[in-house]
Amino acid sequence: MAVQIEVPRALGQQFARSNQPIPQPITEVALIDTGATISAVHAPLIQQLGVAPVGVAKTGTAGGQHQQNLYPLRIGLTELTETIDYNQVLGADLSGTGFIALLGRDLLQNMILIYDGPSSEFTISY
Repeated sequence: MAVQIEVPRALGQQFARSNQPIPQPITEVALIDTGATISAVHAPLIQQLGVAPVGVAKTGTAGGQHQQNLYPLRIGLTELTETIDYNQVLGADLSGTGFIALLGRDLLQNMILIYDGPSSEFTISY
């Protein structure tokens, strides 16, 4: 599923007030991860947007325990018209996955997700 990752609205306004260019949104493919409590975005892309971390979280993955930075981001699904500001999204190394983000239950809690297993299709809406 295609997503658009961009600076949160408040940071974009701060850039505008200080006459700094607002970084262009990044649109690529994300994976819906119903097993993830919190969404994650590829950390180098967050740094490209100029977003500073707001905290650190301990995470448990298949590779063990890790500490990862938390960032405020604005995430939108390109097939839907609404984007949402998130106070805390994990910055993760998603190199080699083919995805720029993993969409967890923090994002999905605002949506309706229907998965049709026999046809391998899903529907998602706000």
